[in-house]
Amino acid sequence: MVVLNISPTKHSLLNNNNNNNNNNNMKNVFTLIVLVTQLTWGQMPPAVQQDLMNFEPGELIVKLKDNVDAGVTYAENGKAMSSFNIGELLGIEDKIESSSVMFHQKAIEASVLNSQKMKAVYMSKGMTNPKDPLTMKNIFVLKTLNVQENILMLIEEIKNNPNVEYAEPNYIYSIDDFEVGETIYDETTDNDSEQESSETSDATIDVDDPLYSSQSNITSTNIDDVWEQYTTGDGSQVIAILDTGGDYTHPDLEANTWINTEELNGVEGYDDDGNGYIDDIRGWDFINIDNAPLDDNMHGTHVAGIAGAVGNNGIGIAGAAWNVKLMHIKVFQSTGQGNSVTISDGIEYAYTNGATVINMSFASGNESLTMRLALENAYATSILVAASGNSGIIIGPYGGFPFFPAAYSFVLGVEANASWSNFDDHPYYTMYSFLYNYELVAPGANIISTVPNGGYASLNGTSMAAPLVAGALALYKEHKQEDSKELMFGNLINTAGVPYVD
Repeated sequence: MVVLNISPTKHSLLNNNNNNNNNNNMKNVFTLIVLVTQLTWGQMPPAVQQDLMNFEPGELIVKLKDNVDAGVTYAENGKAMSSFNIGELLGIEDKIESSSVMFHQKAIEASVLNSQKMKAVYMSKGMTNPKDPLTMKNIFVLKTLNVQENILMLIEEIKNNPNVEYAEPNYIYSIDDFEVGETIYDETTDNDSEQESSETSDATIDVDDPLYSSQSNITSTNIDDVWEQYTTGDGSQVIAILDTGGDYTHPDLEANTWINTEELNGVEGYDDDGNGYIDDIRGWDFINIDNAPLDDNMHGTHVAGIAGAVGNNGIGIAGAAWNVKLMHIKVFQSTGQGNSVTISDGIEYAYTNGATVINMSFASGNESLTMRLALENAYATSILVAASGNSGIIIGPYGGFPFFPAAYSFVLGVEANASWSNFDDHPYYTMYSFLYNYELVAPGANIISTVPNGGYASLNGTSMAAPLVAGALALYKEHKQEDSKELMFGNLINTAGVPYVD
């Protein structure tokens, strides 16, 4: 997420397709649903109330129990499919226009094995008697005949069906509007930062990127010490940027863009690697459903540069990792909106195609169980990093509220040291039974990075803090491959002094 350099004005997140009466009815129904959070509607922060009422009209996600034979088969490329009449099973056939199955065979089958591993992870973190985590099997996206269908009422109608594991709206996730100061296009022109550097490092490594003097986020977290003493990156790590896409033609990003060599060297128009996506050479666009995940917003390109802009190339900035592979995955529209389905699909794409780190610079009071399932399975092979959000809300549980996906204990939640950042007073422990917390603080104010068309600009937000950690983790994972994720998390948390993680 991004917050304005001046006080931001957020869009209303209420669904304009519903009239006032429908909105009131939906809020009344939703009050019942959110009892599991042990908070009443009136106790929720306004930002969370808005998030919870923001979902795609005419759509819902239903997971049937694993033992239900839903006639799921797999296409040659692994995509799950079914002609099963789920509407009839749920008793809502007269309201359903279409249904489709989410995910691919490889991920679904792996999730069955990973469910027990995730249970062990929860137990190791202190959760008492956790239930068996769910699998990615039998998850359907349903579209209603009437786009004005009251989705929350429909969920209430089917949630107690003995065949249903869960049902949820297709939640909308957003990045905030943002303003950009002067955009720099001359990559060879030095730019003295107006911000005093909070440099604490004594590193002497020479960096010839002309805008490096503006990157106090690097020196204040001592990433430059890592460059000097250990590594600047060897290209072995892949950071997936789940965002608005990325300008992979940018001179500071092009050389570090992930390349799917099987597709690059394969037959045009053919799925050479059999992953279900044709010619996905640089990633995938889940919004326009094509192989060109270009950024039509700015946010994704900015995030990518912080994590992995090419370092010491004589132009622009240096990313936290100089030599790393950036996998551009577009799951947000040009307006900055995406939903549970597209984001979950993007997560599956990232970890099944080799991402070792996944950066998620977005946050919401919505918790999508479908997205959680995708992340639990991504955790088996990838380090997960997410922004805590910019609503200035404490995580709680008393007098606060968690934002997702940063709140999950298996995701490194990153705050910014600013009044607009969501925050956790106690990153070392949690009072939530589900172990929600944010672990780290990193610089998020006046962060300069890449923007589309070869430019550079400064933005504010926890969106800018998270990719700095993602890039640093790529260096950590490269240097200490034997360390478990739990040890990585613990080591970083233990270095977290004032004001930032070291």
